[in-house]
Amino acid sequence: MDIRSFQEKLFARGQELGVHKLEIYYQQGRSTSVRVVKGEIDAYTIKESGGLSLRLEHNGQMGYAYTEKLDEDSIDFLIEEARQNAGIVESKELEELFAGSESYVSLSTYSEALSNVAPEKLIEAALAMEKEALQADPRITMVHTSSVSNSESEVFIANNLGLDCAAKYNQAVAGIYVIAEEGGEKTTGGWYEYTLEDFDQVDYLKAAREAVKEAVSKLGADTIESSNYPVIFRQDAASTMLEIFTNIFSAEAVDKDFSRLKGKIGEQVAASIVTIVDDPHMANVPARCTFDAEGSATKRVEIIKEGQLLTFLHNRKTAQKFGVESTGHATKGSYRAKIGISPQNLFITAGATSLEDMIGSMDKGLMITDLQGTHAGANAVSGEFSLSCNGFLIENGAIVRPVNQITVSGNFFNLLQDVEVVGNDLRFLDSCTSPSLKVKSLTISGA
Repeated sequence: MDIRSFQEKLFARGQELGVHKLEIYYQQGRSTSVRVVKGEIDAYTIKESGGLSLRLEHNGQMGYAYTEKLDEDSIDFLIEEARQNAGIVESKELEELFAGSESYVSLSTYSEALSNVAPEKLIEAALAMEKEALQADPRITMVHTSSVSNSESEVFIANNLGLDCAAKYNQAVAGIYVIAEEGGEKTTGGWYEYTLEDFDQVDYLKAAREAVKEAVSKLGADTIESSNYPVIFRQDAASTMLEIFTNIFSAEAVDKDFSRLKGKIGEQVAASIVTIVDDPHMANVPARCTFDAEGSATKRVEIIKEGQLLTFLHNRKTAQKFGVESTGHATKGSYRAKIGISPQNLFITAGATSLEDMIGSMDKGLMITDLQGTHAGANAVSGEFSLSCNGFLIENGAIVRPVNQITVSGNFFNLLQDVEVVGNDLRFLDSCTSPSLKVKSLTISGA
């Protein structure tokens, strides 16, 4: 049974049974992926997942039930299960169904052309990517992974108060991970490219060349003397750093005293050149969407503007507590998950300086290219971090050599204040992105 027919029958049955407030959250995903090794298909996988959650009001409480099957037998089961759960779950806060926002932005999130890509094209791309990497440099001794995937997902939220939000999304991704070797030393490098519109736009050969470049550039790395250094976080490392601490912008974290930004609305919390925005309406970004997990309309939100904190990210629950409107950032990890708060498409806005010019302006310092141990080495509440990393030593405006076996330490809240240059190299890959950032000084532990 298709989801629309199931919803109509479920709501009609609810009315028959005297249940007048019902809401469904439906989520479905499908992906086709191929991985090749040494010119042969190593794995070909078709994966489907998803299901539906029902919440309804019964005797003044909300009850929940879940199913993966959309059939006649599931309808009575869902309603009865949710009514029983309403009697068990005790909550001090009365949940309310949402009738929907006044309007929603029209946004293209699904490509028919991409959905119809033949599996053979995925295989051809994965094989070509592996071949390109092996031919690009003799120091590449192995392609650990060369894979291509084509995925799509669907979300549908509806209730009998008028909420009716539906969207489909899809994207194709080509990723590769290679190993370089020279003089007994081994290094690794990876890269991926994606498209949201047409598979022919996936530059998988570029992905291969970039992965090779990354792996080879690390050969000959050594540690450096421990000291305080000016630091450039390259775009990918800067994005990782921002992602580690995105929870500080969540109103839920603020409400629980898990963010040092509590009580600082209107204050200067970052350098004046730092502006942080969440904009899910941008074209051709993976995290684009027009509604959140509660059916609230999404919108462009300036969180920090020229260093000043303007707002937190809200769902309907925190917005009510704070006396503001939801910013459209309610999220669910799956159809079974509870409502939380996460960014949609959060990024530090780009500056005007290229990475090359950042490097050229540095007398002596470090460019960090990747951060490791992000789960154990950072405290999102205090802002303190101590992370293993790799990068390059810079002297007299030029890269001297690669660097490894080092740790960068500092405090994220201080880092925001100490940003001296913002790069122009934004590359949207996920829900959290940053251009390269030059920071005044951080502690580097090495030799």
